Amino acid sequence: MTTAEETRWLVVGANGMLGTEVMSALVNRNVQGLDLPDIDITDPMSVQRALAGVDVVVNCAAYTAVDDAETNERIAFLVNAVGPANLARQCAERDAKLVQISTDYVFDGAAEQPYSEMVPPSPKSAYGRTKLAGEWAVRAELPHASYILRTAWLYGAA
Repeated sequence: MTTAEETRWLVVGANGMLGTEVMSALVNRNVQGLDLPDIDITDPMSVQRALAGVDVVVNCAAYTAVDDAETNERIAFLVNAVGPANLARQCAERDAKLVQISTDYVFDGAAEQPYSEMVPPSPKSAYGRTKLAGEWAVRAELPHASYILRTAWLYGAA
């Protein structure tokens, strides 16, 4: 069993707004950050190479152009669903953990109070559908070693 100090972290999508902040939060850890072109989560072989020796993966990579996803749903699905499935599959093969970042767009937006994790998702957009598909893929591939975090808004120093 590795100690907290020995745990090897990989932040995927490390050059984006969220990835940059996660890298900063893990600055005193054994952490590596990767982004395109060093990792392509839609390519299983790229993921396999990148995850060698990793204990925990934080997936900050995503197709986040919400409006564009309506006309590019196939590409959004590749990044937001197939990509997380590839990461989860490789994590399962390595006994690694995966933190999958998702979104409140998996809900319909009609609630008048915060959504509980027990509320059934019902996305109204391509972006929400593809992110929900990513959640399902992660749970299917890595049910006991994955964590899904849904966020409603991102902001950072940059």
